[in-house]
Amino acid sequence: MVASFGSSRSLIASIRHVKLRDVRQFRTHVSLKYKYRPLATNEIRLINLHPGHQSDPLQCSVQHAILEDKLQYESLSYCWGTNVPEADVKCDGGPIGVTKNLHSALQRLRQCESTRRLWIDAICIDQTNVEERGWQVALMKDIFQSSDRTVVWLGEAAHDSDSGIRLIQELARISQEHGAPSWSRALATSIPPLYDPAWNAFAQILQRPWFHRAWIVQEASVSRDLHLLCGEESITWDVLVRAVQYAVDLGVFVAYGGSTTFQALRLFETRSNYQAKKLPLLHDVLLLNRSFEATDPRDKLFGLLSLADQEDVQAMDVHPDYSLDVEQLYEGFTRRLLQKLDLRAFSASCVRETGGTRTLPTWVSDWSISDPAEPLSSVQSSVYGDRSSFASPSAVKFQASGSTVSDPIFNSKENLLGLEGILVDQIETVGTLCRTRYLRHVSHMFQLFVQCRDILQQLRDWEYVAHARSTGRYLTGEKHRDAYWQTLCAGRLPEGVSHAHKDPRFKYYMVIRSLSAFVKLTIRWFPRSHKDTWYNRMFYYIMFQSAWRLLGLSPAKIQRIGFPPESRLSNHRRMVRTQKGYIALAPRFAKPGDWIGVFKGGKWPLIIRKDGDYWVLIGESYVHGIMNGEAWENTSAQLMWFR
Repeated sequence: MVASFGSSRSLIASIRHVKLRDVRQFRTHVSLKYKYRPLATNEIRLINLHPGHQSDPLQCSVQHAILEDKLQYESLSYCWGTNVPEADVKCDGGPIGVTKNLHSALQRLRQCESTRRLWIDAICIDQTNVEERGWQVALMKDIFQSSDRTVVWLGEAAHDSDSGIRLIQELARISQEHGAPSWSRALATSIPPLYDPAWNAFAQILQRPWFHRAWIVQEASVSRDLHLLCGEESITWDVLVRAVQYAVDLGVFVAYGGSTTFQALRLFETRSNYQAKKLPLLHDVLLLNRSFEATDPRDKLFGLLSLADQEDVQAMDVHPDYSLDVEQLYEGFTRRLLQKLDLRAFSASCVRETGGTRTLPTWVSDWSISDPAEPLSSVQSSVYGDRSSFASPSAVKFQASGSTVSDPIFNSKENLLGLEGILVDQIETVGTLCRTRYLRHVSHMFQLFVQCRDILQQLRDWEYVAHARSTGRYLTGEKHRDAYWQTLCAGRLPEGVSHAHKDPRFKYYMVIRSLSAFVKLTIRWFPRSHKDTWYNRMFYYIMFQSAWRLLGLSPAKIQRIGFPPESRLSNHRRMVRTQKGYIALAPRFAKPGDWIGVFKGGKWPLIIRKDGDYWVLIGESYVHGIMNGEAWENTSAQLMWFR
């Protein structure tokens, strides 16, 4: 027993020794940690990255600078990844914790013989100082705009990324030399055929996290000169833009990561508009870039402020303030939108049943959610057709409530919104959810053909809901088929076209049906193996080429026939029919029993749902036949409260 007791005392002493040693080490680490010197109101910090070799520890020094002094420096645009520091950079003798991705970037950026001056947000802003973080974030536009060059760090090389970079460079070269693309010219040059793995490597580069981060929209848009770095390989921004646009014109991204391509083209468009000094309203900028993601939901607003018309930003009274919580920020912003902009504020108030900030009222726009559905009031035309412009949400011509003006009432105590409006009709039938998925690899062509079949089945379901094949007349006097097609595109017809059957997009619809019939006939002959073998890639490639030739088509020809950006409006929505016979393109959470309402100042009818004594907002809708005030009656308007 004595021996045992002695052993216990020895063990306890050892534990105490270990704990005291750990505490001393922790205190030493804290005392050695880099201590930020306060900034003057007109100052920023820059780091001087000291030279070294790959195996040497990273070392730098910090200097304070004034932007007006026009010092030479480079800014770094990168993806933080996790917020947890995984490595240290020794800065003026004290360590600063950085993420693994930033540590890798600094190792690539460090030169062997000379110092490199950089601005990097994670190091140059004291992330523990909320006040400093707010006003330094407000300067980021000027910081990136004033830098000699912005280096975009995409991350370390993957096993096939080098071949993707080489293909990007080759496509950009051929685009510059030969102009408009065609597959016959492409195959006669050094461009690989569609089944070549280099195309997938190209698509994988666009799928890297950097292209999905909210802050990079501003960083890429305002920078004078952009260079992208992937491992040891680098390309300029202009090379990437030319390559992606050339690939889109070839129709390649029908099979490769289409949604990722939309994201890249949206980024190209935003930068192009900013450089041309075309600054939209803040709400329009937020809608067009809603699909970008942010770790901090507040950055979905703060990160885009500089890309909007600054008079509008001031009128909305939004500035980076990290002392506000997400609910305060989003609700305050929606209130000001409703007071100054009208009911267009509801363009982003249509997602509630999955994710997001659940404590928000349904009438408050929840920008934290990257809604997969395109806003009805916004159609970007970069991907197909004209790449040079987008339709601003503020340019929408519909006026479901006629010439009325909104007059919202706020009950701050209960977080309620009061609107005057009328109930038009109740939803009776709801179609299946349109959910188009983009494949990421051409070896999955069998799945792509299956998806074409699924789309056909969904269109048939929607035709049934809309009575599209009925020989009778719609409520407006049109053929049901014409009303149905216009509803698919949310009423968007080219200028000069007054009837849907004259629209070239209707021809495209017929083409899709023919192609789907071809798929239905041939799908049984496809191998079910999804392995990435040369045989499968070649087989799928030949089958697709056969399909195009059999129908006398090509990706470029289909685009000329008309594959409008408006057709994307159906994605992640439902076709619905009301008790009176109206058909509508409705949010994905719409269900039988919901109401269609029109409210003062509203351009779009709203889908709403009764919830006790109050109403909840489901989202905007296109209802064929009431988009220009046909259903509005001032004398029938009543006050409805939303929560």
